[in-house]
Amino acid sequence: MRNLRWCSAILVLAPFVACALVYVPTLSGALLSDDYAVLAALSDWSQEGHLLRALVSKFYSALDSPSFYYRPLSMASFGFNFTLTGADPFAWRLTNLALHLASGALVFAIARRFSIESGDRSNTGPSIAVAVFLLFPTSPEAVAWVSGRYDLLALLFMLATLVFFQRAARWYDRWGAAALLTAACALASKESAALLPALVLAVAIARRAARSRAPATNIVISGVRDAAPWLLLGVAYFAMRAAMFGSPFQVYAGTSPVKALTSGAWMQSMSSVGAWVDAALPLPFARTPFLIGILVLLALGTLACWRRRASRASWIAVAISTLLSIALLLPHLSALAANGEQGRLFYTTSALLAVLVGLAAAATAARSGVQWRRGRRATALGASLVLIAAELLLLRATVAQWSMAGVQARALIAALPGIASEVSGTGYGFVLVPDHLGSVPFGRNAQGGLVLPPTQPFSLSSRLIVQTPADLPAWPVNAQRGLVDALRRYPLSQVWSVVASGQASGTALPTDYFCCRKARCVLPSSRCP
Repeated sequence: MRNLRWCSAILVLAPFVACALVYVPTLSGALLSDDYAVLAALSDWSQEGHLLRALVSKFYSALDSPSFYYRPLSMASFGFNFTLTGADPFAWRLTNLALHLASGALVFAIARRFSIESGDRSNTGPSIAVAVFLLFPTSPEAVAWVSGRYDLLALLFMLATLVFFQRAARWYDRWGAAALLTAACALASKESAALLPALVLAVAIARRAARSRAPATNIVISGVRDAAPWLLLGVAYFAMRAAMFGSPFQVYAGTSPVKALTSGAWMQSMSSVGAWVDAALPLPFARTPFLIGILVLLALGTLACWRRRASRASWIAVAISTLLSIALLLPHLSALAANGEQGRLFYTTSALLAVLVGLAAAATAARSGVQWRRGRRATALGASLVLIAAELLLLRATVAQWSMAGVQARALIAALPGIASEVSGTGYGFVLVPDHLGSVPFGRNAQGGLVLPPTQPFSLSSRLIVQTPADLPAWPVNAQRGLVDALRRYPLSQVWSVVASGQASGTALPTDYFCCRKARCVLPSSRCP
């Protein structure tokens, strides 16, 4: 008995240990891309003495202007990191990893509850679900990137809502109240949590279906009644967005989800799936087993769950929610990034898919006798092992890109003061850095943050500017407007207002050009492409 308990504990804990070990190399890297925009905002608010007031204001305003982002709780978590450890990226990244592991624990709790309700008390299915989620190969963009915190918190609170809802007898008991609170927190973390009311409704209907043989209409009505507080919370959320942004559904500037949905334009993004999958899952020899493993388990799970009423209801609820998590995303995208970025957008999908795979493994293992031969159970176990092994290989390859990008960003930050010192007193430096490295965002939206405190001990913007290839086309026009003169004479935060007001003079271009590839900057300009 004691040996069985030890085996069960190892089975449960192994995915958490493996996940932590894989992500450890990313903890020592510097911040990347959008991280610097967050850091700069927090630093400015702190220096002006109103950090807390600014963070509180995000609960009744957009994340920044102009945007359609409502993410005050995530921003508050960044403020917490900044207050405790300043700009040290280690603590920020460690927080992300801790949130990911916590979500893994919630995935286990949800999968185990579904399994128990289906009559299976084994930890095998829930442990497989945890492993699939924690090692999912497209998740590093959410876990290893500090700016992925929005997705981490939204999913954490969504999963917590399900855990509490599964245990609630009524919406106003302690579990129901906790589920309402965490649902509100999820909606205050990122727009992806808008799926939550529908997810709660699906689980509510499934729970009623598993416990009652009443007509389907009665089951649906009872499920809607059980989920009513969360549905009303969702309505209130969209009403708030309409009042705040003028649109309840728009998230990204320049997009119209309703128009994309009604016109069928959302289907265009489907054409980019193949290229995205190839880039996001970079090892062909592991990509194929990964995809086949998922398909085999889903097929076996469908057969197994369909034979049992309790399992069937849970299976349908999670399957519909998984598909809905993708369907709600497509109208917001014109195409998936061909370089494999945007893995964080499928972070919620990875958790739901993991629960579905766990249900499949548990239901298949529970079947026995003539009608359900042992060969199918062996196939399910083998597919699970192949899937997890393929995930681990793909995850390590993806994490290696993030780890290397963090190292390169740290080297670039250390090199910039030396580069600034090489620029003559009458000159101005131009540092060109990559927008991204593989599927990892690098210099994008980090141009100012890389040369300003607290990243640098003092501002370098009067001596040089960091730019990405996407910034180059605008430079001839901006130089004619006196941009270089403004950069040399004014703080970076005032430069664009100075240029717009005509206070800048001259048409000078930068005199010294440094091209950084993999954070190694070279001089002179003749060596720049």
